[in-house]
Amino acid sequence: MGARMAAHPDASLPQQMQGWAELTGAYRLLNHPQVHLNALLAPHGSHTLEQARSQPVVLWVEDTTELDFTAHPHMSGVGPIGDGRGRGLLLHSTLGVRPDTRQVLGLGHVQVVLRQPRPKQTVHWRRTPEARVWERSAQGIGAPPEGSLWVHVSDSGSDIFEYLATCVQHHKHFLVRVYHNRILTWGQDLPQADQAEAHKLLDYARSLPPHPDSAYTIQVEATKKQPARTAHLALAWAPVTISAPERAPAEVRAYPPVSAWVVHAWEPDPPEGAKAVEWVLITSLPVRSLAEAQEKVGWYRLRWLCEDFHQCLKTGCKVEASQLDDGADVQNLLGFAAPIAVHLLQVRQEVRQAPEILAVEVVDPLRVEILARLLKNDAQTLSVEQFFRGVARLGGYLGRKSDGPPGWRTLWRGWQYLSDLTFGARLFQDTS
Repeated sequence: MGARMAAHPDASLPQQMQGWAELTGAYRLLNHPQVHLNALLAPHGSHTLEQARSQPVVLWVEDTTELDFTAHPHMSGVGPIGDGRGRGLLLHSTLGVRPDTRQVLGLGHVQVVLRQPRPKQTVHWRRTPEARVWERSAQGIGAPPEGSLWVHVSDSGSDIFEYLATCVQHHKHFLVRVYHNRILTWGQDLPQADQAEAHKLLDYARSLPPHPDSAYTIQVEATKKQPARTAHLALAWAPVTISAPERAPAEVRAYPPVSAWVVHAWEPDPPEGAKAVEWVLITSLPVRSLAEAQEKVGWYRLRWLCEDFHQCLKTGCKVEASQLDDGADVQNLLGFAAPIAVHLLQVRQEVRQAPEILAVEVVDPLRVEILARLLKNDAQTLSVEQFFRGVARLGGYLGRKSDGPPGWRTLWRGWQYLSDLTFGARLFQDTS
């Protein structure tokens, strides 16, 4: 079943199984009470953790996305999403990434959460399952082996004190985008300048003067509203200490204060009409030099790989188009689809990191030959980068200077078209 799904990731389950008996077997498997997501993903997760333990540095980049099944009103076992009128599931994924090569090792932890309706009465301190995914991810990944550095990297939704404290408890580090303007804890080291700003984290970070040599250039990818551009950032950093919120429950206040470093990266002079880039990051790793500050900003930017994985899962594997009638069955389907999406993401990363490799060395030679003829190129000299840009062109990618790299939709439209041509060519070879 997994092999058939991997051969045509974006096809429907009936198209993938290609037969009534095979499709019936697939439905029975997905509906079986002893089949569940964690068991299906256990071999993949074990392999990912095994690879991670052999690396000196691993980033655990994570994010939560909504799987939208609003278009399937008869599906049971789903909850509210979006503004509450949509229906679906929340998927939290944690990917292991090597920061030096940007290689995706695989999924270390996956959670599916059924969001509960909001209570009619406001509760001051309410920890929902949705809010606890970050803490559970840190617990599920576990502690690194001696000599290895593991860092959880996440967006502002993870700015939760219990999550930060859990990372520290498991002898790991965190790199989180700040959301809460937390009250800082100072001993005798309260900064003399700008003491008013030094009481809260965001205020203090934004009051720090830029490092004189901190010019840092990044590429901002194109969006629907803005073309791709170059942003020139300034950097500032300083040590801070944060404590558990005063109004938190007793078990949260029992955590010791967390010593950390705040890194402020911002664009002082954005182009007219462009939204300025700004990130306020907090990390348990020391930041004592410009090189270390730049490193942490670069690591944070790798968090987008998790968003790419979710996009691949939705666009490349089309899990939201599933016609299954229960959310529990969809979760089992993810047990097959998630490793396939990881593999597709790994292939894309390999293309980006080693674009000069010949396409015939990593792609089906017949597929390369057909594309080369369409592009009027030589299949034996076509690089991986040229091959995938050609695939994107088949999917409608124009490749203008203002365009960013091709997205999953254009890649998959082109890949499917090329796959159909390759299938027809292979049939012709077999009959001739």
